[in-house]
Parts: sequence; C-alpha cells; structure tokens
Amino acid sequence: MDKENCKGENGDTVEPVSVFDRFYSIVKRLRRDCPWDREQTFMSLSEYLIEEGYELVHEVREDNIDGVKEELGDVLLVTLMLLALLEERGFDHRSVVAGAINKIIARHPHVFGEDRAKSAEEVLEKWEKRKGKGWKEIGVGLPALIRSYRLQERASRKGFDWDDVSGVYEKIHEEIEEIKRAESENEKREELGDLLFVVSHLGNFLGINPEIALQEACDKFARRFDKLEKILKEKKIEKRDLETLDRIWNQVKNEE
Repeated sequence: MDKENCKGENGDTVEPVSVFDRFYSIVKRLRRDCPWDREQTFMSLSEYLIEEGYELVHEVREDNIDGVKEELGDVLLVTLMLLALLEERGFDHRSVVAGAINKIIARHPHVFGEDRAKSAEEVLEKWEKRKGKGWKEIGVGLPALIRSYRLQERASRKGFDWDDVSGVYEKIHEEIEEIKRAESENEKREELGDLLFVVSHLGNFLGINPEIALQEACDKFARRFDKLEKILKEKKIEKRDLETLDRIWNQVKNEE
C-alpha cells in the first residue's frame, strides 16, 4: 500500500505509515474526541453501513466513478469505525483482517492450493460446500428480494428449475390467480409472498438482480412524480383526481 509522511499531533514528522493506518488512526481519534462518534454503537453503525452500501450501489448504477470513489470511502469509514468498536472490546483489528485472509485462502484452494476449478459455476459449487450452510441460513439478514433471488439461484444450480423463462411467466400468472381467490388476510399475505418470490426469479433467467431493478424503478417513479408535482404547481392545477394526474403522468413519461 502507498506510504506517506504524516504529522503527529505535536506537529513532528513521524515514520511513514500506510494510508490505511492513517485513516484508521483518524477514525479512532474521532471515536475519542467527537461527541457524536462516541455515541455510535454496533447497531447504529450497522444501519449506516446499509445506507452507505446502497448509496455506493446507486453510484455504480449511474457509472459515476467519482461518486463510487466517494461512497466507497464512506463505506470504509463506517467499516473502520466498527473495527474501532471491536478494539474497545479487547479485539485487535488485525485479527479481523487475519481471519478474513485465512477464510479466503481456505475457500480458494483452486487458487492457493492443489484443487482446480474450470468455471465460475464450479467455483460457486465448491464455495457453497465449504461454507456448509443449510438452506435456512442462505441469505439470512439480506433484504427479502435479494434472499429469494439467491435461494432460487442456488436451487437452479441443483437442477430444481424450469427449462426456460416461460415456466416463470406461467407460474406468475398462477400466483396472481391464487391471490384473487385468497380470502383471509393470512392467505393473501402468503400468496403475495409467493408472487414476489417467483417474480424475483425472473432476474435469474434475465441476468438481472431484482433488487437493483426495483431500486431503479423507485428512482424512476420518484423522478417522474417530482416532475408531475412541478407541473401541477406551475400550471396552478387544483383538480387532483386520478384522470388529471394520469394525464400529466403520461405527459411526463412521453417527455423522457
């Protein structure tokens, strides 16, 4: 890693340190001297990590390299803050890094050992065997849409899948009909879950992560509704019935 000279707190030049070590020392000082940073916990930082992760993904989707660099820095900041909290509980941050190194090496014997893997598919199969997780453990803690996507991706590798995407479309229509027939709240919730589960599997056939696709759909909706409300304000339209809103909505869509 790049080395650079940095000044100590008294202004003296200290030995060259890695950029990582300098960043980590700054984070630990924040933890010590900043009232807001001192109040952070594993739970609060975990929530920030999720938010920063989604912001990073957004910049990746936008292909904004400057944005990716900035958001990746934010992710690193939260990650280092979590490491600082671990150290406060008596754990050396280097043990976390060492544990990650050992795990990666152990799970890549086709790179660091005598094993061989000829394809990415074979690598995944061997990785899953080494992890040894049962089906109930797959994706626990992930958003449900991503978890369903990953569960069905793995099931497909086991041969439990339709031959082509037409089977998914038929299943979607079937689940819609079952929702229509559902009567109790529990039945409706179950059938809605089944429908969302199958819809997410479209991503496996189309090569599209459904979480990313849904995020983009949310962004598109928000952008269009902002324009719709701007038109209502500019034209001083007070009538807000569905027919009026739908007409303006279609106008906004056609202008994009």
